[in-house]
Amino acid sequence: MIKNAVKKIIDMEWFARMMEVLDHRSDNRMTELGMLSQAFEFIKINEVCGDYLEFGLWRGKTFGYAHRMKHRYRRQDMKLWGFDSFQGLPDTGAHPDNIWYKGQFACSRPEFESILKSRGIRSCEYELVEGFYRESLNDATRRRLAGRKAAIVYIDCDLYDSTVEVLDFIQPYLVNGSIVCFDDFYNYKADPEQGEQKALSDFLRKESGICFIPYMAYAPLGKSFICRRT
Repeated sequence: MIKNAVKKIIDMEWFARMMEVLDHRSDNRMTELGMLSQAFEFIKINEVCGDYLEFGLWRGKTFGYAHRMKHRYRRQDMKLWGFDSFQGLPDTGAHPDNIWYKGQFACSRPEFESILKSRGIRSCEYELVEGFYRESLNDATRRRLAGRKAAIVYIDCDLYDSTVEVLDFIQPYLVNGSIVCFDDFYNYKADPEQGEQKALSDFLRKESGICFIPYMAYAPLGKSFICRRT
């Protein structure tokens, strides 16, 4: 009788937890997975060709989502590119409302590759570019991407300087219809003079031949755009 009572309590706790999870997933929030699902649907409908480029990988959550969407939409032509120092964030500097610190989000390359393998992601499906962006986004990396285009770009750099380096790097690979997602666009309490938001503003100010059309807001801080070359 006691066992039955305990089992009933455990079952009730499990049910309550499941209801909480389902509630979070059904309260009309657009998650990172939802954002990438929309992006892949968009490039399918609009026949946008190109690869998936992600900057800032940590433990591969969104990279895994992109792999899932690649197979769901049968984009066998798409290569997944991941860019990360695998040492965590560089020096974050002293900025108002800064919540980051040097070394945050560190995950070694062997550990990252092991995580991908555990999720069924084959090494032939992706390319990794290791190093801090100021060093790794160089001519040698451009040669690796020679002839490639970017259908979807996922930027999770957190910091202004890193995002500037990424935007300057991806500019030649953007096409009409490229989706560019900023994971922390509304960080720094949505201050337009900090972080990814300021980096995009400065980029568009100097790149007169490119415009970013606002697309979707997602998760707590994310914002995505559709690229148009004018």
